[in-house]
This record gives sequence, structure tokens and C-alpha cells, in this order.
Amino acid sequence: MWLSTRIPVKRLLDDKHAVRALDKSNSFKDELDFPDNLRKAVKNAKAFKLPNKVKAGRKIIDYSEPISNIVFAGMGGSAIAGDLIRDWLDSEMRVPMESVRGYHLPAYVDEKTLVFLISYSGNTEETLSCMLDALDKGCRIISISSNGALGRVSKALGLPIIGLPKMAAARVSFPYLFGPIPYFLAKMNLLSTEKFQAEMRQAITLLERLSKEYEIDVSFEDNFAKKAAFEIFGTVPVIYSYEPYRSVGLRFKTQVNENCKLPARSDAFPELNHNEIMGWEASTKILKHYTLILLRGNDEPKEVQTRIEVLKEKFFKKKAKHVIEICARQPSLLSRMLYLLFTADMISLYLSVLHRRDPVASQTFEILKYQVTQRLQTLEKLEQKILKLAT
Repeated sequence: MWLSTRIPVKRLLDDKHAVRALDKSNSFKDELDFPDNLRKAVKNAKAFKLPNKVKAGRKIIDYSEPISNIVFAGMGGSAIAGDLIRDWLDSEMRVPMESVRGYHLPAYVDEKTLVFLISYSGNTEETLSCMLDALDKGCRIISISSNGALGRVSKALGLPIIGLPKMAAARVSFPYLFGPIPYFLAKMNLLSTEKFQAEMRQAITLLERLSKEYEIDVSFEDNFAKKAAFEIFGTVPVIYSYEPYRSVGLRFKTQVNENCKLPARSDAFPELNHNEIMGWEASTKILKHYTLILLRGNDEPKEVQTRIEVLKEKFFKKKAKHVIEICARQPSLLSRMLYLLFTADMISLYLSVLHRRDPVASQTFEILKYQVTQRLQTLEKLEQKILKLAT
């Protein structure tokens, strides 16, 4: 009980021994290695050779033919990689992109669809179910996984798969899930490499600086992530972003959910002006339990910027317990996105410390991912169905 009763809340964040005692899976180390891991992911992707054609059962999958649309299939921390790619490259890509969080791909997918199956564990049943759909429709399939069933069936079918190192959890493996995707898009002539490679280099340099600023050894007074976590502590985080950072806002929400085992919510301008904002007419008795976090960039249109400023003065500051603004002013969109994302990740980890939580351990996941899945034998059935295509 020493951790929960003897150390004052604020001082706990500067006690590296207490932090490491809570963080049994080394999430802090994996997260602070973000820039190095992103660099390694990029190196691996550049060296990876895509096949021209693969015979998967009775289907011939031709990776050299033109692509008409892209689908990212994944769940949880794995799915965010596809969301971020879509928000980052939407203005650059000439084909539509969609994220799928569920058991089935949309009806429009066909042999001209590129499907990224993203599952850190490789045992995500929804993603394996999407693989069945993709194989049935003859889609171009690229898997990103550490191993598991997805790794086994991809290798059995001869489908391209990029492997991942063992880490604390899917959410801290984000650099490895995200980094390869733009390089595959470039290999398939969907994206020009010069601009995104320059953005990637800038982002890695920025992340190297941030990882030093948010280190456990950096004191509370000099560590923005620690100070923000302390301000959020004891409240429900409500995260608002502007449209290009919608996926970052969702990432922040899910990091709070998973690392801290706390409720949180996220929404984005300008859509929230038409519905969510009405909730701020609620009683201060309710809203004083909220901390509002604004994720902002230097690319906000005047209309959005003005709405945020008016609402901040008229409602947010008057009714929320706290208002925290995190502003990204880097020159490239990717640098701004990853500045906000990495900062949010570190805030969520320090918030988990304040709640005396192991960021990885979870009773809920134990029940849902193991007891239910094992009882239904979902993974085994899906793997057998997919392997039948290899014979």
C-alpha cells in the first residue's frame, strides 16, 4: 500500500521508482522510444519488397495493377494508424481511404482495393474476419502484425506481412504500425515520396526533442506532460480538436481509456458546433467535473479559430474545471499531428500514475479478449477458414 498512501499526488510524478513500480510492462520506455521506433519502422518499410503477384487459393492477387481505393481494417490502438494516415494524406491521395472497425469490409471492395490489415497481436478476430472478406473479393492485402493468427495465415498464403517487435501493448507500438504505410503507398505509385519523406524526417527530429522533455527524470515544474496530467486528475477529460486532428483527439481519448481505465470523450470542430456544444448549457454542477482539452494547430481557418475563442470565453472557461490548450505550430502537418499525439500519449501515462494504475493490466480486456473469444473459439474458426484457401 506504500504507493497509494505514502506519496503525495504531485510528488508521485517525480518519483521514478514509484512510476516504474506501477509500470510493470515498461510502457514508459516503449513510449519514450517513439522517435527511434519510428526511424526503425521507416527503415524496415524501405527495405521491404512487395511481391508482383500472389496466388492465394484460387485467386491471383496482382500488386502491380492500379488501385482504386484503400481500406484500413483494425481495432483499438492498431486502427488509429490508419486514421492518422487518412487525416495526414487526404489532400495528397487521389483515391479514397476508409477505416473499418468491425467484422466486415464494405460491399464496394474488389480486386482494385488495397486493404491494410493492422493488428499488433495478430489475434484480433474482427481483423481476421475482414481478411476473409478481402480474400473472397481478391483485394490486395498487406498485413502489419507482430505474429499471432494473422501472421500465421499471411505466411501460409504467401501474402506480404511486415512484422513488429514485442512491446508492452498495441498502443505503444504505434510508430511500427504507422511508419510503414506511406512507404507501401509510394511503392504502389499512390503517393509521391519526396514530400512525405521530408515530413517524416522533420517529425522524427521533433519527437527526439519531445521525448527528452517528457522524460520521467524531468521534474514536474519543467515537464508539460506531468503538469497537464496533474490538472486533469480527478476530472473527466473532454478532448476537442479541429478536423485534421480528429484522429489525434480519438487517440487521446482511447489512451485515457486504456492507460488510466477512465471515461473520456472526443469531438471535432466544426461538427461539434452543431450538436455537442449544446451540452455546455448544462449546469455547472455537472460541467465542473470536466477538464476541456483543446488540441490546436497553426492551420485553423479563421472561422474555426473564431468559434473556438468565442466558446472558450463564453462557456468553457466559465463551466469546466480546467481548460488546457495544446498548440502545435510546426511547419508540416505530420509534425503537428505527431507533436499532439506524442504529448497526449505522455499525458495519459502520467495520468495513469496519478490514478495508481498499471497502464497495461486490464480486467475488462481479460474478459472480452480471452474468456469470450476462447469460449466461442472465434480465432480458431477464422484461422481454419482462411487456411482452407491455401489448399
